[in-house]
Amino acid sequence: MFKKYLQFLGQDPRQPHRFRNIIVTIMVISIAGILVPTLLEVYESISIKNLDAVIECLPHLIATVISIVKILNVHFHTQNFDKLYKLMITQWEQLKSKNELHLLEEITMQGSKMAQIYRHTLLSFMGLFLLVPLVSPILDFVFPLNETRPRQQLLRVKYIFFDDEKYFYYVYLQLAWGAMISVVTIVTIDSLYILIIHYSSGLFAVCGHQTQKATKKSNLQANENISGSYGYEQLRNCIIMHDEAIQFYDILNESSRISYLIQVGLNMIGISATAVQAVTNLDRPGEALRFALFCGADQFHLFILSLPGQVLLDHCAELANNIYSSTWYRIPVKTQKMLYMMQIRSQKPCTLTAAGFYEMNMENFGNTFRMCMSYFTMIMSLK
Repeated sequence: MFKKYLQFLGQDPRQPHRFRNIIVTIMVISIAGILVPTLLEVYESISIKNLDAVIECLPHLIATVISIVKILNVHFHTQNFDKLYKLMITQWEQLKSKNELHLLEEITMQGSKMAQIYRHTLLSFMGLFLLVPLVSPILDFVFPLNETRPRQQLLRVKYIFFDDEKYFYYVYLQLAWGAMISVVTIVTIDSLYILIIHYSSGLFAVCGHQTQKATKKSNLQANENISGSYGYEQLRNCIIMHDEAIQFYDILNESSRISYLIQVGLNMIGISATAVQAVTNLDRPGEALRFALFCGADQFHLFILSLPGQVLLDHCAELANNIYSSTWYRIPVKTQKMLYMMQIRSQKPCTLTAAGFYEMNMENFGNTFRMCMSYFTMIMSLK
C-alpha cells in the first residue's frame, strides 16, 4: 500500500526519472490551485486591513506550502535518497545472510506501524474536513426550508475571473482535489521519513547487539594472533556497521535540515492561528469544528516530525551504553582501542536538526507547543 502512495506522488525510485518529473509537476500544480487563490485572498484582506480574514487564510496557506516543501525536498534530493535506498538493500541482505536481521526488522516494523497509524489518522481528519462544507447542501436536500441555507466554501479563497459563490460546486471540487493532494503528499513523505529514520535507528541497535555478542563470545587472548581470530573479525564488523550507520545518518540529516526548519516554523504559526479561529468561531459550530480539526492535525503533524528524531536519539545513546556494559575488559588492549574509538564517536548524539537551530525530539516538541499557546494567548489579547 505504501508503495502505491509513493508511485502516486512519483517518488518510487524504480519509476523512470522523466516520468517522476512529470508526476511531481502535476502534484505541485494541483497544490498551487489552492495556494494562488489563497494568496490573492490574503493580499485583498491585507489591503482592507481585515486581520481576521488573514488569520483565517493562514492554516490552509501553511498546509499547502508545507506539502510543496516536502515533495520538492525529496525530489531535489533524489540522489541522496537513492543512496539511502541502496544502503538499505545492501545492509538488509548482509544482515539476512548472517541471521542477524531480527533486531533491525523489529524496529523497522515499529516504524511501519507508526507510519500506518499516522496516515489513517490524518486521512480521517481530511475526510471530516471535506464533509463540513457539504452539510448545508445536504440539509437543503433532505430537510428543505423556505430559503436556502448559507453555504460555506471549503477554504477562504479569491478568484479574479469568476464568482466562487456562483460556481460553488466546481470550486469545491477543485479545492477538494488540491486539499487531497496536499494531505496525501504530507502523509506519504512523512511516512517515508518515519521508515528511513527507524531503519537508521535499527542500524545502531544492531551495532550495539553485535558489540555485546562479539565481546561476550570473544576467544581473544593476549598471546594469540589478534587479526586472525573470530572475535577480532566480529569487532571489525561492528565498527564497519557503526561507520555505515553514521554515513546513513549524515545523508539523512543533510537531506532534511532546511525542510525541517521551514516545516517547524510554519507549524508553529498554523497551530496558533487555527486555535484562535476555533475559539473566535464558537458561535458557528461548523466553522469552529473545521478549525479545530485543522489545529489538531497541525499538532499531530508536529508530533510526528519530532517523534522519529527522538527514536533515533534514543537508539544512538543506547549504543554507547551497550558498549560500556559489554565485556570489553576481557579482550586484549589492542582490540580495546578499536572499541574505544567507537565509544568516543557514540558519545556524540546523532540528532536530526532543523538547519542546526532546532533539534527534532520530544522535549523540543513540548517547548514548541507551549510557545504556540503563548502566541495564541497574545493574539487573543490583541483581538
